[in-house]
Amino acid sequence: MSILLSISATDLDDESLHELTRRLCQDLRDEASVEASFAEQPAGSGTKGDLVTIGQIVIAAVGAGGPIVALVNVLRAYAQRKPSLRFEFQSRDGDKVKITADDLRGDDMEKLLEAINPMIKGTK
Repeated sequence: MSILLSISATDLDDESLHELTRRLCQDLRDEASVEASFAEQPAGSGTKGDLVTIGQIVIAAVGAGGPIVALVNVLRAYAQRKPSLRFEFQSRDGDKVKITADDLRGDDMEKLLEAINPMIKGTK
């Protein structure tokens, strides 16, 4: 089961958001060992191939424990560098978890992991 990670920031234009999404996708693969890829939508008539959806990453189901913590730590590093970032996880059945920089502080990490864990493992 895969989930959709959407990234947004009010102070980023489309090009900057696309570049940030590209880096985050790579960091999730490299640092968190998460299977992540750009979200794509079918191209309209008259265009070739699929179109990448800016600010969206598809994440495959992740194993329990370490990989989820690693994923959250990658998001935390991005939010520390750019506090305006907002992340939203959405499962195929429509469940959503929204994350802000404030949610990635030490005190709230346990609640955040409890909210994300079932969704990422595909048990929610």
